[in-house]
Amino acid sequence: MTNLQTQLQAQFPTLPWQFDKIVAPMTYFKIGGPAEIFWSAGSRSELESVLSFCHQQHIRVTVLGGASNVLIADEGISGLVIQLQLDQVAIQETDASGLVHVMAEAGSKTSLLVGKTVQHGLTGLEFFLGVPGTLGGAIYNNAHYLSHLLGEHVVSIEVMTPSGELTHITQKAAEFGYDSSRFQKTHEVIVSVEFALSKGTLSQSHALIKEATEYRAKTQPLGEPSSGCIFQNAPNTPELQALFPQFAGQAFVPGGFLIDQAGLKGTSRGKIEVSHKHAAFFVNKGHGSSKDVLDLIQQVKDQVKEKWNVELREEIFFIH
Repeated sequence: MTNLQTQLQAQFPTLPWQFDKIVAPMTYFKIGGPAEIFWSAGSRSELESVLSFCHQQHIRVTVLGGASNVLIADEGISGLVIQLQLDQVAIQETDASGLVHVMAEAGSKTSLLVGKTVQHGLTGLEFFLGVPGTLGGAIYNNAHYLSHLLGEHVVSIEVMTPSGELTHITQKAAEFGYDSSRFQKTHEVIVSVEFALSKGTLSQSHALIKEATEYRAKTQPLGEPSSGCIFQNAPNTPELQALFPQFAGQAFVPGGFLIDQAGLKGTSRGKIEVSHKHAAFFVNKGHGSSKDVLDLIQQVKDQVKEKWNVELREEIFFIH
């Protein structure tokens, strides 16, 4: 046992620690080495105690959601890795403006949350039915479908600070942006989220779900090990508008389009390949490694920079 494993085992002997747990099977990319210590947190009180202790002892903590938008290092993750098992969803009151409030804990599967709101006749989240992973990760990255952002429907977020203090922040304070939120800087642990949704109809919701599902099936390499989009869309510029007038009226140019136009579909490093279906996706064709992914990311960035003078930014998070 490592010193840290011994320390946490002695401090919290009743918690179900898992030492040197291989996390690759848990990830959508099927890549990654062991977590030094892995813990599934099932209660707020236990989470508060553990975070407080780790903060006092300067123990590194990583919170892992559904592992759909991450790349785990081949060497694994040092310190404590926490995955929340808090997954309750509750339909709450209707406010004065007629919006129905919904509380969902961060460990909820995003797809199940969306399904439950639709079953209750609520609209607003349909496009996010196909978002993999858990709600906490989707909020952390402000998941998007085309121009629709998940954070637009949020009222407030319950978070636990790195020192274990429970507090609530408003939608505005969350600093939601394209693929971004304050949580990427503050390291607060998202515990639950409150949404405000309009009342809709099942037929309208099913039509929106069908539209999004068909679009994803047509454009994404579903069914292959992948972490989703590797790259964000690129901010549009006068230079890009002149090159690609079809995007002249848009704020962003799709990253996958720029990669495709640079002739990079099918490019590979080791067992990792730029998808033939969507060039912003990498797929794991066998036993790919995080090094393969990082090398291919750099190659794609270099060639897109050389071809179009665009600095692509990663959408996935590298955890090590």
